[in-house]
Amino acid sequence: MHLLTLSDLDRTINTNQLQEPPLVPSYMQERLQLLVKQNLMGLPVEPILNSYPQFKLWVFQLKELSPSLFLPQRKLLVDIPIQAKLDRIKRGVTEESSSLSPAFKAIQVRANVGLVKGKPKLFEWAIRHPVLTWQDRVKLWVAAEFFELEPHKLQLIVLALHPTQRARKVQFTWNSKQHRQTKNWLETAMTRGQNEP
Repeated sequence: MHLLTLSDLDRTINTNQLQEPPLVPSYMQERLQLLVKQNLMGLPVEPILNSYPQFKLWVFQLKELSPSLFLPQRKLLVDIPIQAKLDRIKRGVTEESSSLSPAFKAIQVRANVGLVKGKPKLFEWAIRHPVLTWQDRVKLWVAAEFFELEPHKLQLIVLALHPTQRARKVQFTWNSKQHRQTKNWLETAMTRGQNEP
């Protein structure tokens, strides 16, 4: 078995043409993620927020968009690894025809999973555009496989922050067609990535 992450996929399939440039440098995104994680764990973050007004504004906007995320009794698993197998044998690739690569790969993503009435729901907060990205599609595919859910029972809530525009909360639903298309896209991308030098 070969384990791939979103970063591996980004390098393997050259996704630059699939996405818009980031709104902020990656270090700001990483700091925001760490700050929110610390806040959700109940650690004191006020000194940091008081020193960095932009982060203070973003955390305030997150709390406005989804106050229930920040309640102590919430059932939210933050930044947990989930994975799903991408079985290549079903696509006619066998060990005999591809002896150098494993029969299947596992795609691993890190996700924020809320349990709403006992059912998983994905949450994403980031400095980003409020559109469904290829990374979101992969997370939804992996989550449906991991939790063994019918695709239409899965949702992704995106809390999209922006450096100059108002924050937005967008809810994306998932369906069997999108699930199948994403799996096919992953399989094609993996095959293409293996054939390139």
